[in-house]
Amino acid sequence: MASLNLVRVISLTKDADLTLEALEAVAFEGATLSLETELLEVVEAGHAAMLAALGTGARVYGVTTGMGYLAGTDLVPADMLTHQRNLLVGRAAGSPPWLERAEARAVLTARLANFLSGHAGVSPALCSYITERLNDDFVPAIPRRAAGSAGEVLPLAHAFQTFLGIGTVLGPDGAPEPAADALAKRGAEPYEPAAKEGVALLAGAPGALALAAARRREATTLADRLSRVWAYAIGALGAPLAPYDQATASLGNDPVLTSVIEDLGGYLAGAAPTGFALQAPVSFRVIPQVATHLRRALARLEDDIRLALGAVTDSPAFVGGRFIGNGAFHAIELAAGMDTLGAAVIRSGELAAQHIHRLLDHRFSGLPDQLTPHPGPRSGLIVVQKRAAGVLNELRRLASPASVGLTDTSLGQEDAMTFGFEAAEKLRRIEELVIEIAACELVTARQAWALRGLPAPPGLAAMAALVEAVVPPVNEDRPLGGDIEAAMRLLQGNEL
Repeated sequence: MASLNLVRVISLTKDADLTLEALEAVAFEGATLSLETELLEVVEAGHAAMLAALGTGARVYGVTTGMGYLAGTDLVPADMLTHQRNLLVGRAAGSPPWLERAEARAVLTARLANFLSGHAGVSPALCSYITERLNDDFVPAIPRRAAGSAGEVLPLAHAFQTFLGIGTVLGPDGAPEPAADALAKRGAEPYEPAAKEGVALLAGAPGALALAAARRREATTLADRLSRVWAYAIGALGAPLAPYDQATASLGNDPVLTSVIEDLGGYLAGAAPTGFALQAPVSFRVIPQVATHLRRALARLEDDIRLALGAVTDSPAFVGGRFIGNGAFHAIELAAGMDTLGAAVIRSGELAAQHIHRLLDHRFSGLPDQLTPHPGPRSGLIVVQKRAAGVLNELRRLASPASVGLTDTSLGQEDAMTFGFEAAEKLRRIEELVIEIAACELVTARQAWALRGLPAPPGLAAMAALVEAVVPPVNEDRPLGGDIEAAMRLLQGNEL
C-alpha cells in the first residue's frame, strides 16, 4: 500500500459488523477506521463484567495462571499484569521474511474485529489504540512462516509487542524500524496491557483470517486473468468454439459454469475457428470446467472468511459472566480452505502448461511446429514450454496440504494445530508460479496469433493490443526471458 486514503472512512457502530469489504478497505486500500461511541460502550460493558468476574477470585487460563504446559501454575496477584506484558515479549521467536505491509494491517484489523463483541473482555482503550495505529499506518513486522503452535501466539507476539515499543515495524518502503521509534514519530505512548489483554492479543486466529482474505483477493484477480489468457489461447489455436457456447452451458445445471461460459463466449465472439480439427485437445475443451472449479473454491473460502469475521475466537472467551476455554482459535476451515484453493490454482496451472505444448504442435494448430516461421534453423518457442515444465515441477510439489500434519508442542499440552500461516505461504507461492506459467502461455499464444496473421476478435482486441505492445513476434531466435517477464508484469498489473 503506497499511501493511506484519508478520504474514505469506515465507521463502525454497535449494529455494524466489520465486514470483509471493510477489512479490505482498511487493510489493502488504506481507508480510515472510526469506532463510534455506542460500539465502545459495548466493549466497555464486556470489559467491566470481565473485571468483576475476576474480582470473585475466578481461576482463568492465561490471566491468573500460566499458559500452555504451565496452565497449572497459579500466579500471585502482583505478577498478573506483568504476565500480560511478558506474554507478548517472550513468544516472539520469528524472523524475516515478514508479511507484506497490507497483510500485517489485515492482521490488526482482524484482531480488532473479534474484540468488538465484548467477549474478549478487553478495554475500549485497547480497541481505540489498534484503530489509531491502523489510521497512522503503524505496521508491525510479522513473520510469514514457521508458526507451529496451536493458535498463532508466535506471529501475534511479533504483531502486538510493537504496541509496547518492543520489536520491529515496517516503514512505508517496507524497511524495518524499531517500534519505539515509530511510536515516538507518531506521538503515541507505548500501550500497557490491562488484565487479560495480553492473552487476548495472542488469542484467536486473526492471522489465518487476514491471510485468507489476502490470498483470496490475489487469487480472484488471478482467476480473472486466467480466463482472459485462456480465451486468447483458444483463439490462437483456432479451436472449435462449441465448448464455450451457451448451449453447452445449458447442459451443466450449474450457474457458475454458465457465468464462466458467458465470459469466455464474450471474449471469443467473432473468433474464426480454423477448421483444422473437429475437436480441440481436452485441455482446451475443459477450460470452462476448470475455471468453474477455481471460482467455486474462491467462493467457499470467501464464505469461511465472512463467518470467521463474525465469530469470537478468543480462548478463554467471556460469555454470560463466565470464562469459557474453547478451541475456537483452531481455524481449520480457513487453513484447509487455502489448501483447497491452492489445489484449484495448481490445476489451472497444469491446464495452462498443457495449452503451451499444444500450441507448439502443428497437428493441433495447423501452424509451423514450435511456432517458428523458419523450422529447422530456428527453434522458435520450444524453450518457453521447457520453462513452464520446470515451473510446473515446483508447482506440483506444493500440492500437499499444509493443514495436514499434527505434532506435539508445549510438552503435549498443545498437540493440534492448523498451520494457517504455512498454508497461506504455500498458496502465495502457488499463485506466483501460476502467473509465471500463464505468462508463458500468453507469450506462446501471442506468437501463434502473429503467425496466423488474423486480428483478435473484438472481445480480445484490447488485451491483444496490450500483449503486442510488450511481446514482439519471434521472427528470429532471441532470448525470451524478457518477453516472459513483460507478460508477467502485464498479468500482475491493472491494465487487464
